Amino acid sequence: MHNVLSRFTEDGLQEFGKWLQAGAPGALPAELLSDSSFAERLPGDREIAQTQFADRYEFGVGLVALLSDLDAQIVSFDRGLWSWLAAFYFEQLCPIGPDGKRNLRKEYVYLLTDARTNYRHLVRTPWFLVKTHGERCRFLLIGRKEELAAPLSRQSYLLDQLAARQFVITSPSLIGAAARLYSDARTGQPTRGAGAKGSGSPRRLALIANQLSLTYDIHGMPVDQLMKILPEEFGARWR
Repeated sequence: MHNVLSRFTEDGLQEFGKWLQAGAPGALPAELLSDSSFAERLPGDREIAQTQFADRYEFGVGLVALLSDLDAQIVSFDRGLWSWLAAFYFEQLCPIGPDGKRNLRKEYVYLLTDARTNYRHLVRTPWFLVKTHGERCRFLLIGRKEELAAPLSRQSYLLDQLAARQFVITSPSLIGAAARLYSDARTGQPTRGAGAKGSGSPRRLALIANQLSLTYDIHGMPVDQLMKILPEEFGARWR
């Protein structure tokens, strides 16, 4: 499928929401993506193709390229755009399974709702991470080889824990530290146990970082220096 990059109007957002609430039955109604009542084209009439992405990092790279000439500050909070893109890529975000049903998740992962849940949106989040951190964020957007037949359909617990805190997910030094702690240096994949909740976990990293920021400029600190001031709980078990 080819289409012209667009954003939902208010009516389009409502109709997409109704379709999701009905269980996303069958194929997305084609008119939602292109009918002027529901969608308005972005300037430039740039064509968008239904590319199949191998993982969420590749998806993020593609989105950054697609939106490269738009103002990132404005784009970042455009509900109509991100929701339209979720509708366009819906068969990758929520495919119909062998049983003929979709494994539909919370509405806000498809329909951008508000700032509190923006980090859970399945299209905006990979764009934001790649736009902000480039290749350094790859470990947050790929799964282990044995995971997910539909790689765009959900994000990891590791990413959920880090992205829930804006000061973490926007910080190059903290993302660099997280990459060292929770990804395999050889494969770039998240390590087993990276989604743990206890000592040395991503949740603890966010908490400790918040405490350290009262004394240190951790966001302007080189990753090597930040690693040295982390407590022992982030020691041998993770490194």
